Amino acid sequence: MLKRYIFSVLTLFFVTACTLGSPPPIPVDIDSSTPGGTITRGGTPFQLLGTPVAVGEPLPSVALYSNNLNRVDLSERKGRVMLISVVPSIDTGVCEQQTHLLGEKEGVSEQIERITISRDLPFAQKRFRDETGFD
Repeated sequence: MLKRYIFSVLTLFFVTACTLGSPPPIPVDIDSSTPGGTITRGGTPFQLLGTPVAVGEPLPSVALYSNNLNRVDLSERKGRVMLISVVPSIDTGVCEQQTHLLGEKEGVSEQIERITISRDLPFAQKRFRDETGFD
């Protein structure tokens, strides 16, 4: 019984300790995402592919889907300034922090459309939207 009590207390401590305080800032290396450049993940280097989109150039057509399964093509939004953030999942700490940081950043013009693209299923995106108030 004592072992079970100690285990319960330790579990509660570790679970709540993860939620205390604010998370550390996300380090940003603006030179790490250049096509042809190299990133390292888990000690393994990966070469980045693709062609960068320059400021003023139109976005290429890419099929995306909103959280209500409507098709969205950002290349059709001509004339708009967009801040696009791509994350694997909004249900991970760093991705959630990045989404909040870009979505809540003060001093950004209302004319700039902020968009987060994730690989989450629509129900997870909708839940996140409902919890945060993000559209």
